[in-house]
Amino acid sequence: LKYVLKSEGGYSNNKADRGGATNYGITQRTYDAYLNKNKLPHKNVANITYEEVKRIYFREYWQASGADKISDFKLALILFDSAVNHGVNGAKVLYQKSGVDAYKLLELRKQKYLNIVQKNPSQKVFLKGWLNRIDFLFSLLS
Repeated sequence: LKYVLKSEGGYSNNKADRGGATNYGITQRTYDAYLNKNKLPHKNVANITYEEVKRIYFREYWQASGADKISDFKLALILFDSAVNHGVNGAKVLYQKSGVDAYKLLELRKQKYLNIVQKNPSQKVFLKGWLNRIDFLFSLLS
């Protein structure tokens, strides 16, 4: 989680962000689903606790992506980070396309970000951060 949180900031509600309000990379929609599942009262994602962040990332991204079943820590981390950034299903598709190759998975993600910006130029504001995230993960493979 500490690696993923290096790329995720604190509270943000950027109008260009299709995910809407987020905190620690957790969207309000994801937080609402967590609160509903646990029969907890709704609150703004700006007020999410670190303990809730850890539980959400563990259950909804680490376990749900299958990263918990991968013995190669670096590959597991990249799959986990992919799930956080592309959704669990999107990450699984990219993982399968990569042939279970960490370098290829990162290249596919990079291309996906470039395609997002090409299709929707309003997302260019996020491109530098996305590419920095990929570069950071590549550095872990060295």
